[in-house]
Amino acid sequence: MKRIVDVFKRKDRSLVWTYVISLDRPRLASGIIEFEHEALRLSALEERGSSETLTARVRPA
Repeated sequence: MKRIVDVFKRKDRSLVWTYVISLDRPRLASGIIEFEHEALRLSALEERGSSETLTARVRPA
């Protein structure tokens, strides 16, 4: 399953970048929250920011 996830700065809610995330799990534990957590995890790995400074939201389909 693929979703587009936008990542924003927490302070001023400005859009920083967008990820297209694919999670191929038969059953996702909590739906769209899994995609948002994955976007924040990738942001931390790429040293773009942490969950304290960023927030992520799945785009509505």
